[in-house]
Amino acid sequence: MITRIIPTMIALAWMLPTHAADITPHQPIGYCTVDPKAAKAAGFEFAEVRIREFVKLSDADFAKYLADYRAADLPALTGFWFLPNEQKVVGPNVSTNEVEAYLEKAFDRCQQMGVKFIAWGSGGARQMPEGFSPDEAFQQLVGFAQRMAPRAEKRGIMILAEPLRKKESNTINSAAEALKWVEAVNHPNFQMLVDIYHMNEENEDASIIVKAGPHIRHVHMSNPIGRVFPLRAGEFDYRPFFKALSQINYRGPIAIEAKTENLSEEGPKAMAFIRSAYAAAAE
Repeated sequence: MITRIIPTMIALAWMLPTHAADITPHQPIGYCTVDPKAAKAAGFEFAEVRIREFVKLSDADFAKYLADYRAADLPALTGFWFLPNEQKVVGPNVSTNEVEAYLEKAFDRCQQMGVKFIAWGSGGARQMPEGFSPDEAFQQLVGFAQRMAPRAEKRGIMILAEPLRKKESNTINSAAEALKWVEAVNHPNFQMLVDIYHMNEENEDASIIVKAGPHIRHVHMSNPIGRVFPLRAGEFDYRPFFKALSQINYRGPIAIEAKTENLSEEGPKAMAFIRSAYAAAAE
């Protein structure tokens, strides 16, 4: 019981505006994974889970999945892989009824898993058809998020707009565009995350983090060169990214979304590097 209560309490702190988040002791570091036991053994503090993987399960299979996660004793604080590619929310053929049914099931199961933050990337679902109006696509995204956020709020869940590089989607490709989306939706349970990989792919300056600071609730971390685990300062210039996070006094969760050939070895090294890099940027 205690392991379920504590993540909920600290998640409430992370849901506050960034300037109020300094009541938490440090940035908890998690891992985007399908193996919570291995992540726990490597020292991670939470798992970021693949939502659409457990939404598609039968009730019996989900009950087993849920039991296995609870047995791993690692909070499933955040989730990604939100909407399947076929659940279109942009374009002339939005599958409204199917999406609504999927969302109800997704929110219900996320609540059972203890998920507090959902990273909404889902590039295929929000892909704009060729020739479709970008302005209309944006308004569709705003309207969908405005309908979705109150439902998430009732479950104690916050939806986070995730910018994706242009190779993965043709809508919301930058943190600046995500900020515009969040401001248009104007709901406390629709905020945003920043991902160093996508920012680097789109050549986005880290100064956007300062501008978007009041809305940033989560961070995806990697070494953008190859999207592998971040291990040392010399492999990439992380300083602007961490400096910007320190400027907004970010204290929310950080999840490593990256490849590794040796989780047990690279996991602790990556966590130590992230903490030291953040501390150095704050000096």
